[in-house]
Amino acid sequence: MRDLILPTARFSPVQRIHANQKAILFDVMDTLVADPFFRGFHADLFGFSSVKQLFEVKDQQSFLAFESGAITEDEHFATYFCDRRPVDGAKIRSYLSSRYEWKEGMKELCIELRDAGILMAAFSNYPAQWAPLVEDAVALSTCVPWGYISGERGHRKPSAEAFEGALAAVGCSPDEVVFVDDSRTNVEAAQALGIPSIRFESEPLLRTALKDFITW
Repeated sequence: MRDLILPTARFSPVQRIHANQKAILFDVMDTLVADPFFRGFHADLFGFSSVKQLFEVKDQQSFLAFESGAITEDEHFATYFCDRRPVDGAKIRSYLSSRYEWKEGMKELCIELRDAGILMAAFSNYPAQWAPLVEDAVALSTCVPWGYISGERGHRKPSAEAFEGALAAVGCSPDEVVFVDDSRTNVEAAQALGIPSIRFESEPLLRTALKDFITW
């Protein structure tokens, strides 16, 4: 595999145009970008009738380790299933790469926020070796620079270490950001740390909720 240039290498904190405006920490999968795993992956690649059926035989600890950087992509593919049946890793990468896309309305919203001078950063639970696939597919960093990837930094949401790392990446304190994620667990963890948070459901609802925190 070619050497990786991790997306977070493209991020550097910038001075907010409006110092009184909160920065936004965005989750990526199923907040900014649709996750291909939950959109036919189980059937298209493995012939399972449901995601539940795939989860019954998939080694979930393997993916969590991959997502936190504890194992490599090759090690993840070698331990993908509980019974260690072989998988075609290249086919999985190709499938994911071809199906990442912006969630409806989110690219347009992020462009508006970017052009208004709102500081934004992506804060993602995702493998370091797969984040570049997302970047190549949707050019996320042109709207929302990558700030924190769990597979690069070693900690996943909802851990306090992950939130502390993301705040450090953007140079903000908890009360200077608003966190947006589709996961209730992650949102509640952020709120427990004093981070204002919004649970993502759709672009229109998020647009309305953000107006309680920022003006653009």
